[in-house]
Formats: sequence, structure tokens, C-alpha cells
Amino acid sequence: MTGGTIMAMAMTAPLLLVDGHYLLTRSHFGFPKRFQALDGTDATGAFGFMALLRKAHREHCAGHEVLVGFDAEDSAAGRVQVDATYKANRADADHSPIQALAPLKEMLDQGGVRWLEWPGAEGDDMLATIATREAPVGRAVVVLSGDRSLYSLLASDGIRILNPQGPPGSQFIAARAITHRFGVTPAQWADFRALTGDPNDNPPGGAVVGPVAASRLLTGGRQLEDLPATAPSRLAKPLIRIRETWEAVLHERCLLRLNYEVPVPQDTATGTAAPELTPPAVLMKAAGLW
Repeated sequence: MTGGTIMAMAMTAPLLLVDGHYLLTRSHFGFPKRFQALDGTDATGAFGFMALLRKAHREHCAGHEVLVGFDAEDSAAGRVQVDATYKANRADADHSPIQALAPLKEMLDQGGVRWLEWPGAEGDDMLATIATREAPVGRAVVVLSGDRSLYSLLASDGIRILNPQGPPGSQFIAARAITHRFGVTPAQWADFRALTGDPNDNPPGGAVVGPVAASRLLTGGRQLEDLPATAPSRLAKPLIRIRETWEAVLHERCLLRLNYEVPVPQDTATGTAAPELTPPAVLMKAAGLW
């Protein structure tokens, strides 16, 4: 390694990737105070987003580059082609947080915080692509999200998840925490969720077995393909259920797996640390919302 390479690596800031729709939804429904824009629309989601992001950056990720990822409008299209019922259970959900998306993007622009959407891509897949591109070259990556579908990312060294809703001292999630809590490794996460069902994605087979049985079936690093041939005989009952729904389980795993090949440009992450983020009230005024 040359001296120039060492200096370049030292100058590259750690990366904070933000699950935009997660944080917007959490802010809209969970922020303790409501805020209105000048036109009377509810701006709680946008204000809360910037407040929570600023707090997380200052308290947990100072000196990190910040990049926010959002779902594209047609983000579910790829998985819907595989399964027309994908996320169909969300049709009647409260989509009011999306009303704050446009003003939020304006606030991000005013604050110099870069954000990204990619046509046809879900935010999770886009963040997964960037995270697994940056971590292998020695860059520390933090993903701010409370979405468990991103736990698979923890299979890669150098990636941690930050869930600000976690108890004090436990906001950061690493691979060992997943194994301790669920009895599986992050690399087995899609297999585990395919067996237990993920109601957020409207799984075609529903829950096949409970989490305890699923973790026992996957003991020793087993994958779905290893079942039922190598599973312990004491798990005969859950194995019967798996055989009955085998194709649905494999199909569900296909939907749950992250896509690490969203074609975002190689220079999407710049390596430049963000200064302390601007207070949300200042950004609201700069964006013409107050």
C-alpha cells in the first residue's frame, strides 16, 4: 500500500446511510409535537426527520458523511413482477407521511444533506448496494433504520445498524446482537424470515413456524436448501409444515432478499464528512415552509 493510498483512506469519512421512508414515517407518527407549514399542511414528518437526523448525527455519528435514501415511486415494481400480491396489504395503510416528502427534500437541499432515489428501486436495496460497496474497502458504515429487513447487511464486516429507538447504550446493532436475540446469523436472516413470515411484505405462505423452531432448524449455519435432510429429527413437526409450504417459503425468501446490485453511480458516496447539521427550524424557514 502506498503512502498516497494510506492518506486517501485516512481522509475518507465514515458513512451514515439513512433509511429515508423509515425516518419520515417514524417522525410523522411519533414526534411529540405537531408542526404546520405556512399553507396549513402537516409538516411534522419533515421537521421531525431533520430533528432526529441532526440528533443522531451529533450524538452517534459526528464526522460521518450523510446520505439519505428514499423509495422511488415505482420502488415495488420489480418484486410485484415476481409476486403481484407483494405489499398489497399496505393499500389501506395511512400514507399521510408522504405528503411531507417534497418539503423534506427541499429542507435536505437547504441543509446540504444529499439524498437519493433510484428509478424502480426500494430504498433498502439502494442502501444495501452502497453499504456493501463501501464497507469492503475499509470504510465504516452505519445504516440508520428500524427496519429489520436490513439485518442481512450485518453479515458484512464494517457495517452496523443504528436504531435511535433502542434503549440507551443499545442503539447500535451488530451481527452478534442478531445471533444473541434470534439464534441465527445475519447471513441467515432472509431464511429465518421466510420461515417465520414477514407481515410487512404480505408473505404468500404466512408464518410457517415460530421463531424458536426456525432458529433451531437453522442451527449450525443451515440454509433453506439444507432442510429437511439435515435438520434434527426432534423437529419433525415443523418440518412437516415446511414440506407442505415449501414452494411458498422459497418464494418468500426471494422477495425478502436484498438486492445489492442497484446501479447507483460509483461516486454516489463522496467520502466527505458532513458538518453539524442545521437546526430544523432554520431549514423550515429557508425552504419557505415557515
